[in-house]
Amino acid sequence: MIPGARSPEQARANAEAARLPELSEQTLAAVRALYERRIRDQVESRW
Repeated sequence: MIPGARSPEQARANAEAARLPELSEQTLAAVRALYERRIRDQVESRW
C-alpha cells in the first residue's frame, strides 16, 4: 500500500504515475520558482 492512499483504486492510480515520463529540468525550475514566489511563505511556517 502507498502511504496516504485511501483505497486500492487510489493506490493503483498513484502507482501508475510512476510510468509517466520525468519532468524536464525547465519544468522543474518553473515549479520551484512558482513555489518560491507564491506558496512557500504560506506553508513553510506550518512545519
